[in-house]
Amino acid sequence: MALIEHLAQKEIKARQHARNAPRFDAGWTHDDDVFVAEVKSLTGTSEEQQIRLGIGQILDYAHQLRSTHPDDRIRPVLVLEKQPTDPRWTSVADQSGILLTWAPDFAGC
Repeated sequence: MALIEHLAQKEIKARQHARNAPRFDAGWTHDDDVFVAEVKSLTGTSEEQQIRLGIGQILDYAHQLRSTHPDDRIRPVLVLEKQPTDPRWTSVADQSGILLTWAPDFAGC
């Protein structure tokens, strides 16, 4: 996965979800933040549908983790395979507390 390679270049080790934890695609820590990511492809399906699904999933994962780890700073991340066609998704994500990023640069990660 390109995100994992990107993080490895920054010497950040990505992890999978723990047993009995939300089934996010990748997680990592940096400084005092715990990042949880959902990865969505945008080819072959409705881009809007995939982004909406990803937003719902990552908000749910973050909520579950905050409930069980209240002292951790949980940072939800939605990772897309490419920049979304509609620029509104960036502000939707920002207003929802989600870091929205995409290949190949993965800004913010």
